[in-house]
Amino acid sequence: MKASLLFSSLFLCLNMSLAAAGQGPAAPKVIVIDAGHGGKDPGAKANSLKEKDLVLKLARQLSSTLTRGGFKVHLTRGTDQFLTLERRDELANQKSCDLFISLHANASRNRKAEGIEIYTLNKATDSASRRLARRENKGAAKSMKAVDAILSDLLQTAATEEAVELSRTLQGAMGRKFGEVRLKSALFYVLVGAKCPSLLVETGFITNRGEAKRLNSVDYRNRLAEAIRTGVERHFARVGGDL
Repeated sequence: MKASLLFSSLFLCLNMSLAAAGQGPAAPKVIVIDAGHGGKDPGAKANSLKEKDLVLKLARQLSSTLTRGGFKVHLTRGTDQFLTLERRDELANQKSCDLFISLHANASRNRKAEGIEIYTLNKATDSASRRLARRENKGAAKSMKAVDAILSDLLQTAATEEAVELSRTLQGAMGRKFGEVRLKSALFYVLVGAKCPSLLVETGFITNRGEAKRLNSVDYRNRLAEAIRTGVERHFARVGGDL
């Protein structure tokens, strides 16, 4: 908490100094937070919980945490509503996003499966990633062939390269608080259309009783939000972008 207050104070002082020098404060970075699923699409269901509800709560908490850090934050959905994957990307682009982060909760037939996974757009790294992508891509208008056709071009863009770097930074920040954080890739439709570095974060397994209980905890979600914020701050510090 002290570190967060110190960062916010330094950010305020920097903007005041720039204003005094006649440059004006730097425009804050725009981050779009996407709470996966919603409305008629509940996402994964287990342990009397629904993915759509957990990630919406986390999205709201993450929004508040990032806003306190000086970022400008938008949610693709702030209520329990259904949005197509394409509409989520459209909203991100309308806000001129600098980062797009889609939040989800994982599921597995193996009730012992656990842990955080961060995904970037690419060919699936394993069969579990392919299954996950099929589940998360339900309802998208794009066909798999359409995604394949544009994937090679996307992989050459600076935004995709920056997303990979961001995923590594988030892995470090979240790993310090939550242990192993796995980096993976898959063909997630929601990561295709946003014109900025984009990640999909599977925050834990709703099918694991222990993780489901933690994800349903306000305190645990706050810890997740703080870790993501730390990673985002470190990312922009490294790439030289002002908040």
